[in-house]
Amino acid sequence: MNKLLHIFTFSPVQGFISNSRRLSDLYHSSLLLSTLTKNLMEKLIKDLNTEIIYPVLVEDGQGLANYPNRIVFLADRCMCEDVVKNFQELWEEIYETILRKVLDEVGISKEEKQKIEEQAKLHLENYFRAYCECTNSEEVKKWKEKLKQNLGKDYDDYAVVYDWTERKLGALKSKKHYEPLMDAYTYNGGKHPDGCTLCGERAHLAVDWEKFKKSLQEDEKKEYIRRISHYLKEGEKLCGVCLVKRFAFYYLERQIFPSVHDIANAKFKEELKDFEQKYPDLANRLKSLLKKYTGEEKPRLWEYNAELFDIKELERTKMEEGDPEGVIDNLISELRGIYDKELLSEPSKNYFAIIISDGDSIGDWLGLKSERRKDKLERAFHEKFSKALSNYAREIKSLESKEKFGLRIVYAGGDDVLAVADLREFLDFAEKLNPAFEEKVGENASVSAGIVIGHQKDNLAYLLNEARKAEKKAKSVKGKSAFCITVIPRGGGPVSFWAKWEFLNLFKDTIEYFEKEIIGDRTVYDIKEIASKFEVSEEKPTEIVLALLRGMLKRRVDENKLKEHLRKEKKAFIEEYLQRLRELLEISNLENLANLFYTARFIAKERREKKHETAGANT
Repeated sequence: MNKLLHIFTFSPVQGFISNSRRLSDLYHSSLLLSTLTKNLMEKLIKDLNTEIIYPVLVEDGQGLANYPNRIVFLADRCMCEDVVKNFQELWEEIYETILRKVLDEVGISKEEKQKIEEQAKLHLENYFRAYCECTNSEEVKKWKEKLKQNLGKDYDDYAVVYDWTERKLGALKSKKHYEPLMDAYTYNGGKHPDGCTLCGERAHLAVDWEKFKKSLQEDEKKEYIRRISHYLKEGEKLCGVCLVKRFAFYYLERQIFPSVHDIANAKFKEELKDFEQKYPDLANRLKSLLKKYTGEEKPRLWEYNAELFDIKELERTKMEEGDPEGVIDNLISELRGIYDKELLSEPSKNYFAIIISDGDSIGDWLGLKSERRKDKLERAFHEKFSKALSNYAREIKSLESKEKFGLRIVYAGGDDVLAVADLREFLDFAEKLNPAFEEKVGENASVSAGIVIGHQKDNLAYLLNEARKAEKKAKSVKGKSAFCITVIPRGGGPVSFWAKWEFLNLFKDTIEYFEKEIIGDRTVYDIKEIASKFEVSEEKPTEIVLALLRGMLKRRVDENKLKEHLRKEKKAFIEEYLQRLRELLEISNLENLANLFYTARFIAKERREKKHETAGANT
C-alpha cells in the first residue's frame, strides 16, 4: 500500500447521549456527535487531501444523525496530530457558538455572563478525547511475517494494515488519560454549586438559576429569550456540557424533537391534525391560548406538545406554579368543552417504546479470519461494506413518515439504530430491521435489538439503560439475530421476553389475542402458576407443560371472540397455537414463556385503554 491507513475515533459517546432528560436532549446529543464526524470528514477531504473509506459522506443527511464516531481513511503521510487538532477545533466552534447564542441576550450582567462562559468552557474543552492511529510500511512487514508464522497464512496487505492499526488504536484508547477538573466557581456570596441535575457528573454552572430563569421570563418582548426560558424547566441546574446539549438546536438549526408525551400519544396528534381542518375556529382559539401560555406561536395546532392538551397535567402545573393571569384556567375550560362534545379525544396514553438495534458480529466482517465475509478483506470490499451500511441507515430513515407521529428515528449510523415509537408502531418497525440489514449488507448479515416499553414519566436515562440491557440479552442468544422486549410497569420492576426474530409474529399474534379478548387476561397468572411448578426441575418437561397449557387454553379462549375476529374453530386454534409455543420452548425456558404472556398482555392492555389511568405493576 502506497498510502497510510488511519483509524480515528473519539469518546465518550454513550455517556454523552444517555444523560438525557428529554427526547430532544437525546436527539440533539446524537446529532451533535454525528455533526462532529461529518464536519471532520469534510475537512479531511477539503483541506487534508485524504481518501475516506468509512463512513460514506452523504450530501443530504435530512436531519438524521447518521455518522458514527469513527473514520477510516488513507493519506500520503501520518495525519494523526492534524486530525485530532482539527477535531478539537470543530468541537470548540460548536460549543462556543451555542454558548454565545444563549448568553448574548440573557438579562444578566456582563461579569456574570463571563463567569458562566469561563466555567462552561472548563467543562467542555476537554470533555471529548480524540484518538487516531496509522501504520507505516515497516510495521506492516513485521506484522505480516508474524501472522504468517503463527497462523500459517499469507494475508493481503490491506487486511494486515487494518488489523494492526485497529490493535494499535485499541492499545492507545486503553491508556486512560486523567486530567482533574478544578472547578472552584461559586455564586451568591461564596456558595459552591451542587451537581448538575441532568448528568450529576459535574457541578452545575455557578449561577442563581431561579434568578437566571426569571430574567429570561421578564423580557417578554424578545421571542428568542422566551424560547430559552421554555427549555429550562423549574428546578433544573445544568453544567456546561448539558447546557450545550439542551440548546444544541441553535447550532444545528433543527426543529425540536417530539416529547415522550407526543410519541406515546401519536394517535391523538393525528386526530388533532384532523380536528384543526374540521373546526378551524376552535383550533384558532386554542392556538391563541397556547401562545399566551407557552410564549410560542406555532402555525399548526398539532405542533404543540400533546401534554399541553392534557387537563390533568395542566391542573397539576396550575397547582405547582400558579396561574395569576388565568391563562391555564381558560385553556382548561376550552379543552373541557371540546372533550365533552366529543370533538376530540383526550391524550390518555402513557407508555412508549425505545428501540435500540446493532449489527451482529460486525467486527467479524472486517476481521482477518471471517466466517461471515465471503470476499477478501481489501479496500474495495471495505468501501462496498461502508456503502451498504450507509444505504441501510437511509432505508431505516425512510420508514419514518412526517404525516404520522408514531415513529421517530433518533440515530441511524453504521449498523446502529436508535428510535422511539408508540405502542401501535414499534413492532412493525422492529420487524423491518433485520430483513433491511440483510438486504443491504448481504447474506449472513443480521441485527439484534433491545426494546423497552416505559412510562412517559420515567427517567429517560433509566429507560435507555434498560433498553441497552435488553439489547445485551438479545446479543447473548445463540447465533444472535434476536430481540428482547422489556416492559416496565409504573411502580413495578422490568419484565423481559426474548426470542429469535422468527418468533416476533408469535409475540404480535399473542398481543392481538389479548387485545381482542380472544384470550382472557387471567391467562397470564395461569401460565405463571404452571411455570412455578417446574422451577426446581433440571429437565424441561415440555409435554407435561403443553398438556397443562392445553387445558388452560380450553378454559381461557373465548370461542365467540375467536370466531368473530379470526373465524377459526377453537380446537384447531389451540393446537396450532400450542405448536408455536412448543417451538419457542425448544430454544427457551418456562420463565421466558410466562414473560411472553405477561409482556404481550401488558402491551395489549395499554393499547386498548380508553381512559386516562396509570397501569400498575399487577395489571
